[in-house]
Amino acid sequence: MPTISLHNVFDEMVLLLLIAAIAGVAALRLKQPPIIGFIAVGILIGPSALNLIRSVDQVHVLAEMGLALLLFIVGLKLDIGMMRSMGAVSLAIGLGQVILTTIGGFLLSYTLGMNVVTSLYVAVALTFSSTIIIVKLLSDKNETDSLHGRIAIGLLIVQDIVVVLVMVFLSAFSASKSQQPVYQALLIGLKGTGLIAAAWGLSVFIIPRLLSTVARSSEMLVLSGIVWALVLAAAGELLGFSKEIGAFVAGVSLASTSYREALSLKLASLRDFLLLFFFIELGSRLDLGALGSQVWASIPLSLYVLIGNPLIMIAITGVMGYRKRTSLLAGLTVGQVSEFSLILIAMGAKFGQIGNDAVGVVTLVALVTIGLSTYMIKYSQSIYERAHPYLGIFERRKPYREDSRKIAPDGQEPAGTMIFGLGSYGTSIAEQFEDRGRRVVGVDFDPEAIRRWNERGKQAVFGDAKDAELPNALHLSHIRWVISSVRDRDVNTSLLKGLRQAGYNGLVAVAAYDRSEETSLRADGADLIFNPFEDAAVEAADLVFTTEEEIARRAMDKLIESMADHYIICGYGRMGQQIVKDLTRYNVPCVVVEWNPEQLPKLREQNIPHIEGKASEDPMLVKAGIKRAKGLIAVAPSDEENVFIVLTAKVLNPNLFIVARSILTENEDKLKHAGADMVMSPYVLGGRRMAAAVIRPEVMDFLDLVVHSDGIDVEMAKITVPPGASSVGKILRDVKLWEMCGATLLAIRRKDEDLHANPSPDFRIMDLDELIVMGKPEQIEAARKLLSSTEA
Repeated sequence: MPTISLHNVFDEMVLLLLIAAIAGVAALRLKQPPIIGFIAVGILIGPSALNLIRSVDQVHVLAEMGLALLLFIVGLKLDIGMMRSMGAVSLAIGLGQVILTTIGGFLLSYTLGMNVVTSLYVAVALTFSSTIIIVKLLSDKNETDSLHGRIAIGLLIVQDIVVVLVMVFLSAFSASKSQQPVYQALLIGLKGTGLIAAAWGLSVFIIPRLLSTVARSSEMLVLSGIVWALVLAAAGELLGFSKEIGAFVAGVSLASTSYREALSLKLASLRDFLLLFFFIELGSRLDLGALGSQVWASIPLSLYVLIGNPLIMIAITGVMGYRKRTSLLAGLTVGQVSEFSLILIAMGAKFGQIGNDAVGVVTLVALVTIGLSTYMIKYSQSIYERAHPYLGIFERRKPYREDSRKIAPDGQEPAGTMIFGLGSYGTSIAEQFEDRGRRVVGVDFDPEAIRRWNERGKQAVFGDAKDAELPNALHLSHIRWVISSVRDRDVNTSLLKGLRQAGYNGLVAVAAYDRSEETSLRADGADLIFNPFEDAAVEAADLVFTTEEEIARRAMDKLIESMADHYIICGYGRMGQQIVKDLTRYNVPCVVVEWNPEQLPKLREQNIPHIEGKASEDPMLVKAGIKRAKGLIAVAPSDEENVFIVLTAKVLNPNLFIVARSILTENEDKLKHAGADMVMSPYVLGGRRMAAAVIRPEVMDFLDLVVHSDGIDVEMAKITVPPGASSVGKILRDVKLWEMCGATLLAIRRKDEDLHANPSPDFRIMDLDELIVMGKPEQIEAARKLLSSTEA
């Protein structure tokens, strides 16, 4: 190929970075990781293509520094506390995946004609997944704290530890080929122990004091971290290990310090910049002339990584007791090879144990799998929705590790509000609801968030809002509000769709980044949308309660509009409350008209049909359905108000039966002249009752027991005999009221006659007679039907 000659190293590096930047942008536009673009740059400028770069040694040095920083940052994140938190599950899944994938990869590579050593290298390389790509894509989808995200990250931690151990083994044994195996093992152990002991001693006794001094300057902190990483990288190489192993030990030695987060954050950009040169160098090693043979070998290996590796992962997690959705989403994350795979295969070529053709095959597999797995992770939910009918074989009958997702009865009053997303915003909303007397149950896909809630005595269950099957497993019958604090439109859309499919009829509130999402979310079924940046938790809770009141008000207005032959209660003081209680007990429909702000909360809490306003105003009584009403009871706080109410009511409905309360005896005539059919004075009634309680206490006790007691199922009622009924003209003996219905006849009232108490069996019934009977509700209803029947 023709070559392009540049003047100096600086010009070459400028050209290299320019081409890399263009390739990285192109990869991003194609929705691919920049790594693919960087490897393509290496192919383009390498000896097999344009052969642009002469500064090979400089590129190599920068690449090695990038690898050293990569391993240094990996070590920074491997503190003892985090390794303990991984637990046996992550360790079992990680080791199981590494072992099974290695076995399958070895058999496939050997079948493709590779020798044993090359097959083993390729198999191990295919085992590891890309930490950078997986964490990046999970972060973009806000799934790093999800259950499948945690499983994937736990697996990556195990893989990182395994690959470091493999690199230690390879570098140490490759440096001592002439030694006996036993002597090699002892030498490796001694060297490794010495390196770790030296690093530990420095990190305990010297580095903390040094870091506390240099941390005053961010520049010195970064420089100190880089120097420490490169010093131990050089020490590792001197001891017969690789530079990467030394850098990894340097990172682990600082992992328990308070500066590890600051160092990893500040060095991440420099690491990514220097790794650019590693991927470029890797691409430049591809021999385009031998590409044909490498392509044919890379196809089955790529399919193994894209399909076989996720299936192995799905099977392992299924056996471990996870649901098929969690298993699939975690499995799809491992469908690519890692940057460590490329490092490992490059080490094998450097040590002369494998040829460049194996490096080319694994590099091609990396290009294919990284490119395709990006889409697999991005569209994992869509893949699950299509594949879930066929994944039953990977799920145990009882996926016990996710049984906590079901809400079990706890002996307490069921929660009325369910909140998805237990972050700071969702937790604050929950606290607002609890402060206002509402019980809340939380749902989150982060097991740690659930654990924190349960430790605080709150009820929380595991669940992913994007799981369409989740609402079917939740107990939604008592849930009045479902609230999503997750600021992701796709998540909220999936949740709304799942709730509809599960038949949920309550109210739903969701969070949204901006107002432009409102239309689509409302079309999907959201009743309320709030913006977390504008609506703090208090305001969000206020919006929920206000919306709830508005919806309840509309439903109540609709109920009132449908009422007929009901009673209107004007005033909800102590007397009005007792009237409503008694009418409700006898299933008599009623509507309260009240304007006192102290009484309105009681009406809302008890869900009593009511109109907010003054009963003396025409619009309020019309809204209460006065033209369809059967009667009105005026118990306003003053006689003057009751007079105005009666006058207004009679004008609106002259046929209305009106009962009014008179506080002062002298106002009784005014109320009757205004149109009241019956006027009652609580003081007069109270006085008569008290006198009767003294004179005839046993009678009053009996009447109280029958008329007012809630504990006895006996009542008194008036039954009017309609004209044309078959009972008209019959004597009581022939009607057989007791024999047929079990009701006791107390008296009969006939127009223009005195009350007929305890009538004889020969008393003849006439139309419009009013029979006063006593009995159980069903007995009285049976007597009403018997006396009203037109059948002979």
